Amino acid sequence: MVFSLESNAKINVGLNVTGVLPNGYHLLDMVMLPISLSDRLSGEIFDEVGELTITTNKEDIPTDERNILWKVYDRFYRESGLDRRKISVHLEKCIPHEAGLGGGSSNGAFFLKELNRYHNNFFPVPKLLEIGKSIGADIPFFIINRASRVRGIGEDIQEIENNLTDDIIIIKPDFGVSTAKAYKNMYMLNNKKDANIDNIIAGLRNNDISLVEKSIENHLEQGLLLEDENIIEFRKKVMGIPNMKFFMSGSGSAYYVFTKTGKQMVEFIKGQLQHCEVHLCRSL
Repeated sequence: MVFSLESNAKINVGLNVTGVLPNGYHLLDMVMLPISLSDRLSGEIFDEVGELTITTNKEDIPTDERNILWKVYDRFYRESGLDRRKISVHLEKCIPHEAGLGGGSSNGAFFLKELNRYHNNFFPVPKLLEIGKSIGADIPFFIINRASRVRGIGEDIQEIENNLTDDIIIIKPDFGVSTAKAYKNMYMLNNKKDANIDNIIAGLRNNDISLVEKSIENHLEQGLLLEDENIIEFRKKVMGIPNMKFFMSGSGSAYYVFTKTGKQMVEFIKGQLQHCEVHLCRSL
């Protein structure tokens, strides 16, 4: 069976760290929006026993057991007890990595759903969520892939209504951010500013972008701004662009902005921010 999948990114619209579990996993409260910026997964599942072969357009992405697609493949067949199928998959990456956009988790979730479809929906959705959570915290969100309030370590997903009509522009600088460093720095904050998640949800429901924007805060960005020179300098640059409000997604390093004039603003931002990836997209 030949397959071709669009594996989309996400943005975090507000992010509060609400606690930490004994195993070190952090508890979060945030809104996540799927966006149209996507990778492509294409390949073939053969009706014969075999192994997974991965190729990709990016030289720095591993294609062995370190790749999230391999982890999904291995876990799916171990959990199901089914004979492993020979599968070839090519990953065409467009979503920037080390960006807070969930590209790897999205790839894993969409591949997991495709394996399940091929095997006649062997697992119900709750089991897919359980498998996904064991591999990556954002995978359950991408299995649902709807605008959602996400709490806990990513497993508590409450779908919300999103009627936002604004375009979204993603700006990825030429550096990444360590998620571990973002969490470590967050503990250095004396006065965290909390996102108002309820107001963000109301703003998305009512297409009130002003309410959404004034309610967004990100604890991880606040921590990074204490000492991460790359983020400090980049944030100064984006905040210097007039009449636009920029927000970090997740642990960064990508920022996003809502706008009603996406095409014009993309060209303007490209002119202002050299050496950055700039992507025009929309919420799904």
